[in-house]
Amino acid sequence: MSKIIAVRDPDHAPCGWLVRENGRDRLVDSDWDFPGLARNWGFVPCECGATDGTVDCPHKKAGEMISAAWDFLEEHGTTPIEDPGYFT
Repeated sequence: MSKIIAVRDPDHAPCGWLVRENGRDRLVDSDWDFPGLARNWGFVPCECGATDGTVDCPHKKAGEMISAAWDFLEEHGTTPIEDPGYFT
C-alpha cells in the first residue's frame, strides 16, 4: 500500500485539503468531509461515539467538530499514513 498525507494548498484548494500520494492529489473541499478525512489520522469527533462529526450529538455541535477536524488535520495531516482507499 502507498502512503498519503493531507496538505493545504491555498493556490489550488483555498477552502479544502489535498490528499496527496506520490505526486497525485485528491481534493477534499466539502467541510462535511473534513471529519471523515481527519479520522484517518486518528481524529475522534466526540468521545460519546454517537456522531461521525457531521451531525450534532448531545455534547457537541456539528460545526464545532468540523472545525476541530480542520485543526486536527493542520497538526497531523502531514504525517504519512497508509492510503485507506483514496487512490485505489
